[in-house]
Amino acid sequence: MTQLSFFSADSHVPDPSDLEGALAARGQSTLTDASAQVSVALDAGWRADALVAILTQAGLEPVRSEADEDGRCTVSTARSAELVPVVRRWRRGAVSAVPTGWTPTAGALRVWFLTAGHITAEGMIELGIDAGAEHHAPRREALGEALARVGIRSTYVGSKGGGPLFRLGTKRARARLAENLGAAPSQAPAGCWPE
Repeated sequence: MTQLSFFSADSHVPDPSDLEGALAARGQSTLTDASAQVSVALDAGWRADALVAILTQAGLEPVRSEADEDGRCTVSTARSAELVPVVRRWRRGAVSAVPTGWTPTAGALRVWFLTAGHITAEGMIELGIDAGAEHHAPRREALGEALARVGIRSTYVGSKGGGPLFRLGTKRARARLAENLGAAPSQAPAGCWPE
């Protein structure tokens, strides 16, 4: 049975909760009582451009580091009180953890793919996760269950298979993700965004 999207990704106005997608992937966060910040390392300039656009629309004042010779850079939000509840949901004490029963929105899935998603030469879609948490089975299981809650079946792939990541091998799973992601950012090169 195909599930309906919560809303059209293309009509979504970015907001701070979309950064849950970065925290599901490889994003890092800092938290104080008054403010929080999210940072993510990106492997391509087009990803940084698109994330900066999302953060700007969400009112989060992005800061982009200078790119290295391969185009890798880091994009961070400014410290923001608006991010405190988002980051707090993703914490168990000082440790990053997936919120119980987390159901990713289209906005969060868009940020997850933007920050750590790839399409393989065989047409499979891969959603990367934090390598530091690779051996933390509850986090892996919670992220897999979160994807399943929105109708996206995936298979966990460990470091021996090129991970840690979730692979969407079926046509239905890829179509479901593409439906949630919406149109490719204008900066995305051809073939880098699920259609």
